[in-house]
Amino acid sequence: MNIDLKVAVVTGGTSGIGLAVSKLLHQNGAKVVLSGLDDQNGEVALDAIGASPETAVFIPADVTNETQVQRLMDRAKSLFGGIDILINNAGILGGPRFPEGDRDHWLRAIAVNQIGTLNCIQAALLHMRPRGAGVIVNTSSTSGLTPNLIDPVYAMTKAGIVNLTRSLAFLKSESNIRVNCVCPALVKTTLEANSARFYDESSRQAFLSGRAGRIDNPALEPDDVAKAIIKLVIDETLNGVAYKIVFGERDELVYPAAPQKL
Repeated sequence: MNIDLKVAVVTGGTSGIGLAVSKLLHQNGAKVVLSGLDDQNGEVALDAIGASPETAVFIPADVTNETQVQRLMDRAKSLFGGIDILINNAGILGGPRFPEGDRDHWLRAIAVNQIGTLNCIQAALLHMRPRGAGVIVNTSSTSGLTPNLIDPVYAMTKAGIVNLTRSLAFLKSESNIRVNCVCPALVKTTLEANSARFYDESSRQAFLSGRAGRIDNPALEPDDVAKAIIKLVIDETLNGVAYKIVFGERDELVYPAAPQKL
């Protein structure tokens, strides 16, 4: 896919991976709709991209709120004429080690990471299907591919995203819409920085080293993941894949074969 002049919606787009991929999309000629919870963060992100109102906007939305998500997608279409690309990047940690911890936070993690992803896909498809083309990239994690003993709730939500991605691969034959997901190890983002809010120090260090893939591995930069996402957007041969990224290791297509429609 040539992304020049394409319209991209990026959730969790005001920091970390979301901001990095928004910058790359904009640099490659796409019109970008960033979304997040905070208007001020949205304005800061637009300044960081160096965008004009004709090429990028911020629209606030809570991805767990179906009405707000539908308004986000409708607004993107009214401003730029349609939706070609959806980057599902909004996400939070699951919280302290299960079964201890805050049940409300577990439910919030499930709502943001899984229900939010579903809400955005459903709303975006209403605009993509009539156009007969589109691409969706979901943000999972290496925790969605292998066990995470420190944060199993987070791992559960991210594993669900991997299987959702594979299960929706039939959209390629039905509507020419590809669905992929990226599975990074530890990334230097506000999510990683905020891990101190949810874990005691020993659990936090175990979480960070486990997410890095190996104890001696440093974290990925958001740009590393953003480049992988752009690859999943551009390469039209990729559909239904989980793209694993670990610092210092070769990137890997973990699930390269998309299931057929039943």
